[in-house]
Amino acid sequence: MSVAIRPASEDDLAAMAFIRAQVWESEAYWLSRIGLYLKGEQSPQHALPLRQVFVAVEDGAVVGFVAGHLTRRYVCDGELQWIDVAKDHRRQGIAGMLISTIAAWFVQQHAFRVCVDVAPENSAARALYVKFGAQPLSEHWLVWQDMRGVTTQSLDAH
Repeated sequence: MSVAIRPASEDDLAAMAFIRAQVWESEAYWLSRIGLYLKGEQSPQHALPLRQVFVAVEDGAVVGFVAGHLTRRYVCDGELQWIDVAKDHRRQGIAGMLISTIAAWFVQQHAFRVCVDVAPENSAARALYVKFGAQPLSEHWLVWQDMRGVTTQSLDAH
């Protein structure tokens, strides 16, 4: 497996929407939502304008992505908005690579305390976040108290 991580572009929207739609909603829904997020025209509550999306690419195809932005929600500096890996590419370390990459971006922005909203019943996502150091904040939210530890931990985990 040779996976490269790079910043996303508008050319990646269809692939990201396809991956997201395998889990929830339709491709059209995600094309609009991710597109507006990338342009800064759609923002979660308390989001600040600065945001970044990275894609994981294997053999020229987008196989996963992660998105995050700066925020003031829950006294956090950043928020992980989405992370998703194509079903046939899961359990290969790609999510860890994406978390490490977005963690490094947050650290570059001096955003150390980072939150993520995750449904209580989404045990796979919760386990992934906890594996990389997130702790419970509330029923729906987890928090990394300091993303600086995640960048090195993620590299050691795989």
